Amino acid sequence: MPKHVRFDYFKVYARRNIPETNRAEERPCDLSVLLQTLKEMEPQNRVFAVKNDVARLQSIELNNDKWEMHFIRIRKEHFPLKTNDNGEIGFFDDLTNAEGFGEEVSALYDPTNSAIMIRRNANSLAPSAITNYFTRVVDEEGYTIFIKPLVHPSSLELMKQDHLIKSAEIAVADIKNARPQTKRSLGSIVGRAENIEESVNVVFKISIAQKGSKKYSKLPIYDDIMDLVSDENVKRAEVKVKADQDASVEPYDLLQHRLIDYHSFPDTDINTESRNILHTTVMGQMQRIYRNRVEQINSVYE
Repeated sequence: MPKHVRFDYFKVYARRNIPETNRAEERPCDLSVLLQTLKEMEPQNRVFAVKNDVARLQSIELNNDKWEMHFIRIRKEHFPLKTNDNGEIGFFDDLTNAEGFGEEVSALYDPTNSAIMIRRNANSLAPSAITNYFTRVVDEEGYTIFIKPLVHPSSLELMKQDHLIKSAEIAVADIKNARPQTKRSLGSIVGRAENIEESVNVVFKISIAQKGSKKYSKLPIYDDIMDLVSDENVKRAEVKVKADQDASVEPYDLLQHRLIDYHSFPDTDINTESRNILHTTVMGQMQRIYRNRVEQINSVYE
């Protein structure tokens, strides 16, 4: 089966406490010197604690002027069971104390703009765990490395009128003082549900019920959503849309959309020995995807 992978984009920052002014200074951070230092270390010396587990920066290389990093979160307890199609179960009892299970994360860092692209893996490292490790390596009092998501400055442009809206979640902080158009739009959204063949759920969250829904179905609420998000009292406006009937459903936060990419690795990309995609395969795609994104990152995103 194809493996679907999500990639998130961030900008790396450093915060330094200034004792003389009792304030903190924050600015984009160039990791080049730090990463070069890490590159010269042996993998067994690039180990750090992550909650009850440990993690390791397995490899780090400079390729096409971008830093490629391979992180592994290592589990040495709470192992899963080994199963067999014949109904039997077993244990991974042949591992030594020095061995464990590893969950991978790949990261691509661009020193020209301090952007970092991270392959997400719910079972491995959160992006903050990576920057916490960088902070520990620097080991300077009052100095912290952290990241901020790349946010589109005009996120409303990301949802088009011809997109297939599958659901929307709206939160209004003070409905009594909301604009009259906002109140009308909320009522209009509910009223427009009459035009949908499938069941429609409202909390105020509105979505097409998955059971029996058609690929081309959509909620006809685009104009109402556009009216809602222009009201400062609307504090949350999240939608799930498809660019067309064959596309994947993508979530959009219309008030603060974050830059995200997805890629489906076909069966031919799956390594037969590991039964998974290898870091080198993932990184090849990340380099390609990032090349197509970098101009937009530099000119549009902050």
